[in-house]
Amino acid sequence: MTSLLSVDQWQLFLQIAECGSLTQTAAARDVAQSAISRQLGAIERSCGGQLFERTARGVRLNDIGQRLYPRVKAWVQAGQELTDDATSVLREPAGLVRLGMIDSLADTLCAPICAELERLFPKVRLHLVSGMSGRVSAALERGELDIALFSENTRGRSGRGDGIARMPHVLISAPGDPLTAGQTIPFDLLHNIPLVVPGRPYAFHHVLEHWASRRGIHLNIRLECDSLNLQKKLVAAGGLYAIVGMSAVRSEVARLELQAARIVQPSLDRHIVLRRSSHTAPTQACQAVDDVVRRQVKAYFTTISQ
Repeated sequence: MTSLLSVDQWQLFLQIAECGSLTQTAAARDVAQSAISRQLGAIERSCGGQLFERTARGVRLNDIGQRLYPRVKAWVQAGQELTDDATSVLREPAGLVRLGMIDSLADTLCAPICAELERLFPKVRLHLVSGMSGRVSAALERGELDIALFSENTRGRSGRGDGIARMPHVLISAPGDPLTAGQTIPFDLLHNIPLVVPGRPYAFHHVLEHWASRRGIHLNIRLECDSLNLQKKLVAAGGLYAIVGMSAVRSEVARLELQAARIVQPSLDRHIVLRRSSHTAPTQACQAVDDVVRRQVKAYFTTISQ
């Protein structure tokens, strides 16, 4: 009967795959190469066939090994996260949390979030990912993130996330542009102006198209650009406009590098949503990060609404 492989044997499988050499693996474990060879042989016998190809330079995963590798890595990582959480039940939260955040908030919020976590929960480690809202929410749905902060058109439903703030959308232009000289601009005045917008999938596209159709105006999308920072530079250079959350350009407007007017009639406010992954069980570390992010977001939006 085939024997079950231990966690250490699967960890050895990963280590050999990542080193690409039995000699290097043996050196890392401070054992003889012959011992690593015997252990690899036992792993492959338990699996019923070879997982590696032997080459002149070392070893590399064969087709079967390549198919196993991501599943084993995810399983070992999940086991480590479970261990981290179990050992922290009577102590402080610990472990890795993958946090995704929209670009328009990342520049402002990442530093205070990291500072508060370091002060309150020094054993919690963050893996930060930022991007456009649609890509952040899609990464959460695929299980690539543990927590995501993004915007959507309606509040997250119960159990699917909390709408914790409202973000006004503005039309931005180069300084001195008469179209954005006032505090607000009616949606109808977006007719035919040259716009730069993110490429699809972009959650706000259908909102703009819906209101353009209802108001009978034409959206003149001249350029698609997935980088928020590049969008702002293109607009600042003149000749293009962009529609962004006010949080994304607050500092540039204050420095007179950009000009912004809030879009009204209709208002294009969106909800900032904080959502947990449905792919993994919540950990104490995730709860700690959730609490810190929630506090920082609410504090920030209280500040900009005053």
